[in-house]
Amino acid sequence: MKPLRRVVPSSITMSLDKAAKELKASGRDVINLTAGQVDLPMPQSGKDAVIAALNADRTGYVPATGSADVKAAVRNRMGWHEGSILISAGAKPLVSASIACLCGPGDEVLLPTPCYTSYPEMIRLAGAVPVLVPGDPENRFAVSRTTLEQAISPRTNALLLNNPVNPTGTVYRREELRAIADFCKEHDLWLVADEVYGEFVYDGGFVSLYKFADVRDRLILINSASKSYAIAGLRLGYAVTPESAADAIAAYLSHTLGCPCSLSERAAIAVLDDDARFCRDLREIFRERRNTLYPLLTSIPGIRVEQSAGAFYLWLYVRETGMDDTAFCRDLLEREGVALTPGSAFLCPGFVRLAYTQPEPVLRKAAERLARFVSHPGSRNERR
Repeated sequence: MKPLRRVVPSSITMSLDKAAKELKASGRDVINLTAGQVDLPMPQSGKDAVIAALNADRTGYVPATGSADVKAAVRNRMGWHEGSILISAGAKPLVSASIACLCGPGDEVLLPTPCYTSYPEMIRLAGAVPVLVPGDPENRFAVSRTTLEQAISPRTNALLLNNPVNPTGTVYRREELRAIADFCKEHDLWLVADEVYGEFVYDGGFVSLYKFADVRDRLILINSASKSYAIAGLRLGYAVTPESAADAIAAYLSHTLGCPCSLSERAAIAVLDDDARFCRDLREIFRERRNTLYPLLTSIPGIRVEQSAGAFYLWLYVRETGMDDTAFCRDLLEREGVALTPGSAFLCPGFVRLAYTQPEPVLRKAAERLARFVSHPGSRNERR
């Protein structure tokens, strides 16, 4: 039999999430803080809309880039008054399709790190080359124009920016975004922006790149209902693109994905048309979790914690414990039943990511176990 021509590495976050769930299914008391999934129920309006759609047999195909009423709801909710709206089964297909249409073999995509685990593989699957641009650890791991200038080459075709950032929780400031927008304009680059955590900003407010009107002709901006409305499993993402890119991305999605889920569209219309109270309440819950967990973790000797301004992650430096990040996560899960994600998965070894996607009492228990693990690195605690 002929060998496989392409083998794509699996997602480390999904692999660890799977391992934690399997341990829990076997009877272990496991606290799973790996996956970036909101643990609270979706709005009742979304549930009612799905049930109504099922009862009305709305289970057929919808247009490849989404139904017109869903696009209208997205445009109204997001304030995207210019450009084309595309709907897909989550934000990931939109990022992947954008890169595939913008770039070809040998093209380079500037990718600030630490970064979401799937970004490098999306770029490689398009035949392009991810060029890693390290964020400044002395400045919230934000990437600067200086480092971007050092990384650009004649083959650079795009910049992929995540804001707020998974895994660090960094939120880019207006002046930093202005510099990035100017950089892309001056070097004639496409700017692909993933803003799925935009509703989860706790300090200083969020500035979307869409606010910079002069960059919209090269901006592909992606968001989703997954995080903001707790409907991750329904898979509903949306993007606004320049007219010059919309047809190509739409055709790519039609051939590779088909269309969004008809039931997810109905749920999205319901939650997007609802008032913003759900998002505000959700943000306050996660703000309280962050504020509770941060001082507990900073009190653990040997661990340094980056205070996040957005998303729902804390970024922990663990190298001073004497373990690399992968061994740290493996042993922590085995000995204490706490699942975290190694920073190597985000192209930043020496750190681990903690998703505070569990209720506050569970997070307190996780902090206790983490402190015990670090204080007794050589012991073998009884399994829980």
